[in-house]
Amino acid sequence: MIASIVGHYLVDIGQITKEQLHDLLKEHHKVRVKLGLIAVSEGLMTQEEADRVNRLQAIMDMRFGDIAVEERYLTQNQVDGLLKKQGNTYLAFAQALENQQIMKMEQLDQLLIDFQYDRHLSSSDMEDLKSGDLNRILKLYLPFEAERHEPVASTALRTLMRLVDQDMWLKSAALTSHWKSEKGAFQQVTGRSGFSCGLVGKQDALAPIASVFGQEHFMAVDEDALDAIGELVNCINGLVVTHFSEKEEGLELCPPYFSMDMEEVSSTELLVISLEILGRDVELVISLDDEMKIK
Repeated sequence: MIASIVGHYLVDIGQITKEQLHDLLKEHHKVRVKLGLIAVSEGLMTQEEADRVNRLQAIMDMRFGDIAVEERYLTQNQVDGLLKKQGNTYLAFAQALENQQIMKMEQLDQLLIDFQYDRHLSSSDMEDLKSGDLNRILKLYLPFEAERHEPVASTALRTLMRLVDQDMWLKSAALTSHWKSEKGAFQQVTGRSGFSCGLVGKQDALAPIASVFGQEHFMAVDEDALDAIGELVNCINGLVVTHFSEKEEGLELCPPYFSMDMEEVSSTELLVISLEILGRDVELVISLDDEMKIK
């Protein structure tokens, strides 16, 4: 998710094209993050020092970390710490940018200073974002009043990433009483901590999601496509109920339902998370206190 957030920002400011972002998102899952890039990101080495060690590697049969220690750029403890961060998704995206010769780590860090300023984020917020941890990232987007929605929202997003699109883009989140849309699938979970959850989109925005999850090609969002979306929502809510069942019994999943000609979905307090999934704009809608009403 962090790769999509940063990548779309780079597209917005004209640093990369949409086509380049598509290639970067594919590559960053395969790259092995180099220690030099991590060291520059952590402020332990400059780009010039990392480049010098890389040049030395070309003529010496030694690893980057061993050369950096020998040249006294890093300590062994620092190298050990950097090795633990090679699985970070933000750093993997930065490595993909470098591999495609688009920009170096220092340039990306400079661009993200404007990103931080534009979005009124603190240094701690940026650390949460770059961690790649979904729960930490989600908290940056949720309104303060929506803290209660977090367990459902985080499970839903994690499930969508695992089953549909691991590079989906979390665009925004807001609390409202109604949301205009056209088609969607929903499910209510009854019980003391009951809730309702659904996926909605305009025109045929939900078709790619239905195609991937339902393993059937849908050109348009018809009843069969919405039935697949309903099953996806059922998977999401089933995982939420499993999580809640450790603390509470009596939660029950009602049958999913859908609408092909809705005008809006409403609730007393509706959390709307705007997402781009498989290139389409859709919304995850969550209500904790009452069943969502479809108009």
